[in-house]
Amino acid sequence: MKTLQLLIMVLFGASLFTSCLKDQCTETRTFIRYDPVYRTQAQLEEPITVEAPRPLEHPGIIYFYQNYILINEYQAGIHVINNTDQKNPVNEAFIAIDGNEHFAVIHDQLQASKFNDLLTIDIADLQHPVEKSRIRNVFQEAWEDPTRGFLVGHRQTEQTMTLDCSDPNFNSLRWSSGNTGGFWLDVAFANSLEFLPAGAAIRDQTDGSAQGIGGSTARFTIASGHLYIVSDFDLKVLDLKDPASPVLRNTINLGWGIETIYPFKDRLFIGSSAGMHVFDISNPEAPLFQAMFEHARACDPVVADDNTAYVTLHDGTECEGFANQLDVIAVDNILNPRLINTYAMKHPHGLTLAGDILYVCEGQFGLKILDVSDRDHVEEIDFHKDIPSKDVIALPNETLLVIGDEGFSQYKISDPRKIEFLSRIPVVKS
Repeated sequence: MKTLQLLIMVLFGASLFTSCLKDQCTETRTFIRYDPVYRTQAQLEEPITVEAPRPLEHPGIIYFYQNYILINEYQAGIHVINNTDQKNPVNEAFIAIDGNEHFAVIHDQLQASKFNDLLTIDIADLQHPVEKSRIRNVFQEAWEDPTRGFLVGHRQTEQTMTLDCSDPNFNSLRWSSGNTGGFWLDVAFANSLEFLPAGAAIRDQTDGSAQGIGGSTARFTIASGHLYIVSDFDLKVLDLKDPASPVLRNTINLGWGIETIYPFKDRLFIGSSAGMHVFDISNPEAPLFQAMFEHARACDPVVADDNTAYVTLHDGTECEGFANQLDVIAVDNILNPRLINTYAMKHPHGLTLAGDILYVCEGQFGLKILDVSDRDHVEEIDFHKDIPSKDVIALPNETLLVIGDEGFSQYKISDPRKIEFLSRIPVVKS
């Protein structure tokens, strides 16, 4: 009898213990749900439209052109900001371009992506832009579902969920949502992917009065009368003899993980997750590979001058690495790039070089200012932790354009040791 009582007590205690475990075996986490977005052929053919100004919500790259600042609204279009008065920039209009992420400008012709197409838009009158030409599928062929149309991307929705440990997705960072084609990502994991482009200063190199200034993590750039575009795996060369009607002249396979393009004189510096490629464009239609500098796997914006290249590496799952650093690379002998030094960073993104001063975006951590007059011993001048930044452009008139998750701002940098705030346009969350 005592044995039976003991067995009952043990079983009862075990059930209580199991119940307690079950009660504790849950997790509440925030996820981002990605649902596939499709467009019909008719929707892909829709012309651009000009709308009333709208607030910044999800800004991507920034670009400066003839006293205007053009700011990408990620996959939606371009904000047109009149910056004649730097202390009072005016949001004048919005050019709606479905699927737009990257662009460049020469002779009033805006070269802009629309999903996989390249549009050329005359912006001589920015209030009344006119589409002049379109090259279809210049980037890659879009996958087509016979019943839903062409897959052009994924829509993001943030949701908080509580999962029981019996759920097959318990403790997962990513899982499929079934036959809808969507998927879920843990929010911290998703944020590490860095979907939005960062940037830095690139002066498109043809006629300085006829074109703009873009970013170091840009995928579009203009040099020697040609438009160069990098995708994840190749380099496209388009002839801009008639800027209103670009002609695709060449496609060069670069491997995988290509991220950025930066021109300097007769060279292209192309950043990838594995290293920096250097191409000679003395013959603009036939870029010639010269050298590659390999680095730890990480996202890789780059800027350069005659003697030195500066590369920021930052971590994130998409970047396939864990480095957060600035590499200073000697390119005096372009056939043999050589690492001079590496400097630890917080989480660097875009960067711009203004003479001997290097401005480095540290994401949510702020904006860092470095003296690179002695490239063997880079000196930190200041670290503005109150300026979240992902993209930065230094203009010839000693103005610094900065964009980050909280909005767009600009500063006078006559004295880089004491930059002066000029104006700000905040991000407005819907």
